[in-house]
Amino acid sequence: MPRPHSKNAVGFVCVLLVLSGCGYRLGGAGLSAGEGRTLAVPVFRNETAEFRVEQRLTEAVRRELIRQTRYRVVPDPAGDVVLAGSVLQITTAPTIFTPDGRAIVYSVAVVLTVRLTDSADGAVLLDDRLTFRENFEVSNDSAGFVPEDAAAIERLARRFASSLAISMARVTS
Repeated sequence: MPRPHSKNAVGFVCVLLVLSGCGYRLGGAGLSAGEGRTLAVPVFRNETAEFRVEQRLTEAVRRELIRQTRYRVVPDPAGDVVLAGSVLQITTAPTIFTPDGRAIVYSVAVVLTVRLTDSADGAVLLDDRLTFRENFEVSNDSAGFVPEDAAAIERLARRFASSLAISMARVTS
């Protein structure tokens, strides 16, 4: 009598064989792009008055690209592929108010541009203008006030970096 586990294993192998013949591939397969190549990610330009926002965004992008690709990510301005970015605008606006009119939730929006260029032939692989938003709360108690905008920008930077890595995988695979 066959064991129940062997039926599952046979079924799994059959599914793999069928899927391998139909052009199916895993969604993250393009993230292996860049093996043996250098990806230069110099610090983004900051065209805003926000202190160090370009450094936070650049570092988040570098960490994500190291995590999701096989490129050797370097901070230099030159590499096999170069990712240049500019932070164009940051706005913070209240979005939720208390009944007495005090803002308790704010939204921070960052507008930036990114350009991915292949150094070998100068081809622009990605050229985009992006906007990312993140909400943060402020305390009703002025004694307990902790500025949360920096944490919101960190969360925004991680989401931006992840989205950018996925977009780059599509154009470099």
